[in-house]
Amino acid sequence: MIDVNGKQVTIVGGGKVAYRKLFVFLEQGAMIKVISPEAVDGIQALHEEKRILWIKREVERDDLRDAFIVIAATNERWVNEQVKIHSEENQLLCVVDDGDCGNMQMVSYRQKGNLTIAVSTGGASPFLAKQLTNQIFQPFDDSYIEKLGFIASKRKEIKASDLSDGEKRKLLKELSERV
Repeated sequence: MIDVNGKQVTIVGGGKVAYRKLFVFLEQGAMIKVISPEAVDGIQALHEEKRILWIKREVERDDLRDAFIVIAATNERWVNEQVKIHSEENQLLCVVDDGDCGNMQMVSYRQKGNLTIAVSTGGASPFLAKQLTNQIFQPFDDSYIEKLGFIASKRKEIKASDLSDGEKRKLLKELSERV
C-alpha cells in the first residue's frame, strides 16, 4: 500500500514475470524502466506506445540509481544477486525468485473504488495468495463500493468540521457501522 504515482520503478528482466510485476505499478501511475536484452511482446508494445522505457541490454549499476522500487525479475539467479548487491539501502527491493532476499514482497491484490484487498503468503505460494484474494473480494458488490465512496466523502466533511475529536470519532464510527 505505497503510493507509487510518479515514482521510478526499475525492473530488471523482460519475461512474463517482469511483465506481470510492471503492470501492477503501471496501473498505479509509476514511471517504469525495464532493463533486459530481450522482452516479451507485452513489454515491447508498452515501450513502442511510450508508456514505459525499455533499455535493451544487460543491467548496469547506474541503472538502479534513481529507482524508488527495484524489481529483480530475471531467470538468472546470479543477475538477481547482482541487482541486490547494486541496489541502495534506501530503495525498496523485490527479488522475485527469493522473497527473503529483498526488503519487500509483492502481494496479490484486487482493487475497485475505495476498496483494496491484499493478501500475502510471504512468498510461499503466490498462486494461493491470488486465490485467497479473489475469494475475499468476491462478496463485495458494486453497492458496497458505492457505500465506501459515500463514506469517503462524508469522512472528509466530518474531518473538516469544527466538532471535537471525540465527536468526530463517534460520527465516523457510526457511519462505518451503518454499512
